[in-house]
Amino acid sequence: MRGRAGGRITLSLPNEPLLPGPQGSRVQVIDFDGSARTLYAPVDLDDPSVLMTDGLDPSESDPRFHQQMVYAVAMKVVENFEEALGRSLTFKDRKRLRIFPHAFEEANAFYDPQMVAVLFGYFRADTESPGANLPGQTVFTCVSQDIVAHEVTHALVDRLRPNFLEESNRDVLAFHEGFSDIVAIFQHFSFRSVLAETIQQRRADLRSPNALGELAAQFGRATGSGRALRAAIEEEPPDGRLYESVTEPHDRGSILVAAVFDAFFAVYQDRIQDLVRIATGGTGRLPEGDLHPDLVNRIAGEASKTAKNILTMCIRAFEYLPPVDVTFGDYLRALITADYETVVSDDRGLRAHMIEAFRVRGVTLEGVPSLGEEAVRWPRQENGLALDFAPLDEALGVSARAFNRGPRRKTEVVESEKSRRKQDDWAKRLQRWAESHASALGLDPKLKPRVEGFHTVFRISPSGQLVVELVTQVIQEDKTLREDVAFGGVRVLGGCTIIADAEGRIRYVVKKPLGRARREAQRSFVESCDERDPLLPWSGEDFDRRRMKARTFARLHRGRQ
Repeated sequence: MRGRAGGRITLSLPNEPLLPGPQGSRVQVIDFDGSARTLYAPVDLDDPSVLMTDGLDPSESDPRFHQQMVYAVAMKVVENFEEALGRSLTFKDRKRLRIFPHAFEEANAFYDPQMVAVLFGYFRADTESPGANLPGQTVFTCVSQDIVAHEVTHALVDRLRPNFLEESNRDVLAFHEGFSDIVAIFQHFSFRSVLAETIQQRRADLRSPNALGELAAQFGRATGSGRALRAAIEEEPPDGRLYESVTEPHDRGSILVAAVFDAFFAVYQDRIQDLVRIATGGTGRLPEGDLHPDLVNRIAGEASKTAKNILTMCIRAFEYLPPVDVTFGDYLRALITADYETVVSDDRGLRAHMIEAFRVRGVTLEGVPSLGEEAVRWPRQENGLALDFAPLDEALGVSARAFNRGPRRKTEVVESEKSRRKQDDWAKRLQRWAESHASALGLDPKLKPRVEGFHTVFRISPSGQLVVELVTQVIQEDKTLREDVAFGGVRVLGGCTIIADAEGRIRYVVKKPLGRARREAQRSFVESCDERDPLLPWSGEDFDRRRMKARTFARLHRGRQ
C-alpha cells in the first residue's frame, strides 16, 4: 500500500493458500462493478512474478492493485483482532467476508450485514475544490487504508456483538462508528515508517493537526468539503456538553475517538520524555531545524508501540462488553477491566488517563459511585458462582486446534463436524445453567434465556503467564413488545456476558437487566429519533413498525465514511 508522499508500506500477513481474487479462508475479493456492469480480472497473489516483488506496485488506476490492497488491509485488521482477543476469528455465520472494491459509482462505502460484504464506491473529485486531486479525477474509496479498515471493523463488530446493530440507545450506532475509527487510526499509527515522517515534520508533537490524525483525507477533500471526513485531534478543549447534545452517529462516535486519542497522547508523551531530555541536554526544548534521524526513529518506535498497545486494549475490551444495548460508559468499564486483567500494574497511568479523557467529555457511567479505577472496573464475582458441568477441557482443545491455519485434512473436516455437534450440546447445557442461575446473572426468570455465543480465550500476559477464559453471551427478549409500534422495529433485549476461568469459576458477569427502566429508556430514545425525522409524518403504517431498522450503514455512510 502507499503511504504519504508516495512512500510504500509493505504489510506482513500470515501465509495462507490463495485463489485468484484474492480468495482466502476468510476474505474473498469479488471485483464486479455494479455501475459499469463489468467484472475485472482477479489478481493472483500466489503468482511467482507477484511474490518476487512483494506484491503489485501501488497504482490508483490498476484494479488488480485495488484487489490486493483491500485483501491486505482486511487481513491486517483480522490479525490485530485475533492477536488482541487471543482466538481465531471467522466472520458472521462462519462465512467469508466478501469485498467488492468497485461496487458502485457513488461517494460511499459500507458494510452490508445481510450480504456479509463490504462494498466500496468510486466517484469524481469536485471540479472546484478537489483537494490534492485533479479536478474530476476518479477517487476510489478502496485505496484508502482508513476506509477499508473502518468497514472491515464494522464486519468484525457485527460478528462479535451482532445485537449492536439493534439501535436501542443513542450510543449504539455511535459506538459502531467510533470504534471502527479507532481501529483505523491506530492501525495507521502502528506503521513506524509513516510515523517517522510525521514526527520529523511536527517535531514529535502528534497532537498537532496532521494527516495521521485524520481519517480518509483524500476522500473527504475530494468531495469538495476542504477537510478530512473526521479527525481524532480536537482543535478546541473538550466540551463536556457534547455527549448530552450530539446525536448523529458519526459525530457522537468522534467523542469516543477523541477520548481514546487523548489517552494515547498522554502515554506517548510520558514514554518519550527521557529521549527528549537526552536530546536537549535536559532543557526539554528541541532545537530548530530537522531532528536527528536516530531521535526520530526512537520516538517513532515509542509512538508505534504505544499505538499498538492502545489498539490491543480497545479490541480486548470486547470480551467485557454486555451483549446488548452498549453505551460509552460500558465501553470505558470494559477497557479498564480488560487492561487490568492483563496488566495489573499501570506504570504509565494509561487507565487513569483513559478515565480522565472520558470524564472531561461528559461520558456518564451508570451505577458507578466514583471515577476511581476500582469503582470503574466491573465488579468481580465473589459469591462462588461456577459452571456445574465440565465441557471446558474439550472446548479448550477445539479452540486450540482452530489456530491451525495449515492445509486441512479430510479427518479434520470430520472432526470439525463433530466439534460443531459438541458445541451445540455445550450451548444447551450453558442455557440450562443460565436458566437455573437467572437471578445471579441479572436475568428475568420469566423470560427464556438464549446463549448467543461462547468461546475460549488464550492470552499471554506481559509476565509470560497463560490466561485462559470461557466467555459466554446470554440474551433475553421481551417478545410482547415486538409488534409495539413505539419501538420502531428494534427488539427489546437484555442479557449478560459471563467470563469464567479454566476451572469454570465465574469471574465477571457484565449485566444488562431487562427491567422496566430499560424498557422506558428505549421507548424514550425512539421518540427522540422520531422528533428528528422529517419524513415520519409522510410514512405509512408498515414503515412506522420498522422505521428504526431503516438506519442502515449504507444510509448512514452516504457521503461521510
